[in-house]
Amino acid sequence: MKFSVVGLPHYTIWHLYEPSVDDIRHMEEMEKERKAKEAEEEAKKAKENKIKENFDEKKSDWEKEKAAVQDMVQQAKNEEKAAAEKARQQEAAAKQESNQADTKEDKPVEKKEGEQS
Repeated sequence: MKFSVVGLPHYTIWHLYEPSVDDIRHMEEMEKERKAKEAEEEAKKAKENKIKENFDEKKSDWEKEKAAVQDMVQQAKNEEKAAAEKARQQEAAAKQESNQADTKEDKPVEKKEGEQS
């Protein structure tokens, strides 16, 4: 019966872990830190809630004022555009009038017999 075993057999080792005194102290410190962190977060939330309750929210007021300012700016731009357009029209009308006046002056004048050019 020449049986042979190749490799290592699989073993499962069961043992109980008993923490040392240092391990117990470390676990206690970690528990204290966790509780302190939770208490700090709770205090922070309470403080934020108190602030929210005591102070008014001004965001809606700001949005209204912002819209009013934007309307005023837009209205000012529209007025500037209208004024610029009116100035262009007046300038074009003045140019047209001066062109008409120039064409009247450019008409050939009949020469009288005694005049020389």
